Amino acid sequence: MLEFLRIVHDELAGGRDLCLATIIGQRGSAPRSLGTRFFVRPDGSFWGTIGGGRFEADVIQAARHALTHGRAVNLSYCLQGRDVADCEMICGGEMEVYLEPLSGSDRVVVEIFSRAAKVAGRGGRALLATLVAPGPVNGVAGRKLLLVQGGSSLGSLAGSPELVGQLDAFLEQAQPQDPPRLLDLSAAHETGLVFVDPILSSPVVYIFGGGHVARQLAPLVSLAGFRLVVADDRPEWANPERFPRAEQIWNRNLSQVLDGEYLGSEAYLVIVTRGHLFDKEVLAQSLRQKAAYVGMIGSRRKRELIYQALREEGFSQEQLDAVHSPIGLDIGAETPEEIAIAIAAELVAVRAQRVGGRRKPKELKGAVPCV
Repeated sequence: MLEFLRIVHDELAGGRDLCLATIIGQRGSAPRSLGTRFFVRPDGSFWGTIGGGRFEADVIQAARHALTHGRAVNLSYCLQGRDVADCEMICGGEMEVYLEPLSGSDRVVVEIFSRAAKVAGRGGRALLATLVAPGPVNGVAGRKLLLVQGGSSLGSLAGSPELVGQLDAFLEQAQPQDPPRLLDLSAAHETGLVFVDPILSSPVVYIFGGGHVARQLAPLVSLAGFRLVVADDRPEWANPERFPRAEQIWNRNLSQVLDGEYLGSEAYLVIVTRGHLFDKEVLAQSLRQKAAYVGMIGSRRKRELIYQALREEGFSQEQLDAVHSPIGLDIGAETPEEIAIAIAAELVAVRAQRVGGRRKPKELKGAVPCV
């Protein structure tokens, strides 16, 4: 999904119009599942697939017509005979496809797909809701809404004021395995059909420092289902050879490592740099993020010295109290390998508390006493 969101955003941000084609209904066998989508450009070129064959060719033609006339369209297909032979299916079925023209000049829809791609890429929870309303289209106002958990919404849906609250509750209960679905809200909200697509992405662990603890920690957080970014100003310490599981390596000055970065509410920040000064600089930047977790390695004495300096710079005690330092669960860790295990365990515990549905650990605050 991330790749699709990014490519749609790039197309729209480049000022190009396109028509989204989304499978919103399915009965019997079908070449693709509910929620599968692709997009068609005005010249008939397209990206993605909803099954191929004559069926997809018909959708492409209808999408070009929808773009030309600026109309959203709801299509129904009964696939059988030659249609079945052409598509990736073994028997007939029925499908509904919603065609939605999008304009590259509509800054709201550009921002919606930009934000959705960031959630999918960096970790987080969001819900992309689309009003299924065939007819003339004049932008996405009243037709598309992106709800981001812990953040502001983008776009809007026509209907009663209670609609957003219901969608918020839907997002709160959504699980990673939940598929997109079509909701009939006509009775409760006079809205009609709304297609909702949860965007639930694995959180990202950002490790600041490429030393011995970081190298032992990296494979553990990957095994635990986190995505990984490693930052260190020394390329010889932070590179793809030392951290093959990292999606990104940031060889940046640590005093400015987060300049211009918004990591999101599902970011987990682990500070294990090579010295107290670097730890302080990274912690100051981390406290300006709205991260799920900020942890810093070091003794309690080192922590208090850094905290005192940060208080003098204007950071509140409440902000500092939220930092996990000393970092890691208290398992008596001493070696880099043991410290890495303690940190990984704390990351999993914090994630479990945030997601809910698992037993909460009795204590989450610090364990690793020294570098």
